[in-house]
Amino acid sequence: MSEESGSVEKLLATLQPPEPAPALQESVLSGARAALTRQAARDAWTRVWESRPLRLTWAVSVVVLVICHAGITELRSASARAGTQTARAVREGNGELAAIARLPRLDGNVQPLVGVETYRLVEERQSIRPPTAKGKESAS
Repeated sequence: MSEESGSVEKLLATLQPPEPAPALQESVLSGARAALTRQAARDAWTRVWESRPLRLTWAVSVVVLVICHAGITELRSASARAGTQTARAVREGNGELAAIARLPRLDGNVQPLVGVETYRLVEERQSIRPPTAKGKESAS
């Protein structure tokens, strides 16, 4: 085992990365110098931040969104209060609304009108079906 690892180490020790081309170093350094002397390009966010009209537009849109959010929240709470008042009036039986909007109690045993015959057939099959013995299998 140690012989195998020693031979692998000898093989890997002989592998050296190739030397770079002599002109490569000079071309890379000259490119880096040119990049450092060049002024950096401004990205879109920097241009937006430095533009007064765009900042003003952004601020106005934020204010409009906040006002709309507050208005929608108020409308939702007002409609919830109106719904609560309507439900309370129906429960208490006060006024005209109670006369025209009396709701029947919910019945848990109600079946749909469409397909009643199907339900009846299913219930009959379940009552006719003999109970199966658990743990026993037929030889057929």
